[in-house]
Amino acid sequence: MALRDPADKNLLRMEGRRFAARCDAQVSSIERADTLREVARLATSLTLPFAISEDYTARDALRLVQTRAEDRARELIQEQLQNYVRAEEILREKQRRTMLDSWANLTGPLGHLRTWAQSKLMAAEQQIK
Repeated sequence: MALRDPADKNLLRMEGRRFAARCDAQVSSIERADTLREVARLATSLTLPFAISEDYTARDALRLVQTRAEDRARELIQEQLQNYVRAEEILREKQRRTMLDSWANLTGPLGHLRTWAQSKLMAAEQQIK
């Protein structure tokens, strides 16, 4: 595809805008997600097509999806930790196992949040004792 052809440039620009619109829809879905599994699935389901990899609009839209997914995952982890701290002594171990299982879903661009969540869990456990 010749990049000097105006029709091809317009086609690529249109594809970039179309991808950005899909990313906006994905951000809306991420904001409504209520589990870490769903957030991780939504964060990794979009890939930037090679044909529009040079389009800044498409790259910025994909970066926005990943940033919003990370923010939403952090919110959900904070909520889990608050519930863990408030839980009765008997239920804490069960909640801890449940949290660790849900954190196993943090893969791909959200993989670094697993260690962040574990450090927050350790801080919460020290706060309890």
